[in-house]
Amino acid sequence: MSVPIDIVLARLEKVTGKSPSWMSRCPAHDDRTGSLHITEKPDGRVIFHCHAGCGGADVVQALGLQFGDLKPLGCEYAAPEPVERNAQESLRAIAHAALVAVGLLNTVAAGKTITDRQADLAAQLAAEIMAAMDAAGVKPTVATERRVRT
Repeated sequence: MSVPIDIVLARLEKVTGKSPSWMSRCPAHDDRTGSLHITEKPDGRVIFHCHAGCGGADVVQALGLQFGDLKPLGCEYAAPEPVERNAQESLRAIAHAALVAVGLLNTVAAGKTITDRQADLAAQLAAEIMAAMDAAGVKPTVATERRVRT
């Protein structure tokens, strides 16, 4: 039987720290600084916090796991409810998305083709911006369902 924290840590890169708290690169975005905080709770559950603004569901999906994989067998708890972001977290997420978008635009401007992974990242970041706008009650003024491929 595998322990949830062992499964999670084995799928992450550049892990530092020791039980019950670690830092690593976040698999849900192009992380170079190690912005993902991983905590093992006393009951064996594993929780995440990405300081760049990625949601827990994004991290779980990027790891190829499901929320049920983050708890030991027999540990019952309610699925996490969506957490409202405060303005500071939303602005950080938007700033991160904008920086990545600038990098992708520079790649295209240099005559290079972006990869499918980069296009997917751009779409994910656009969704992040839209979620922040929705949380703030701001209606988009442009089409939101477009997907750019070169």
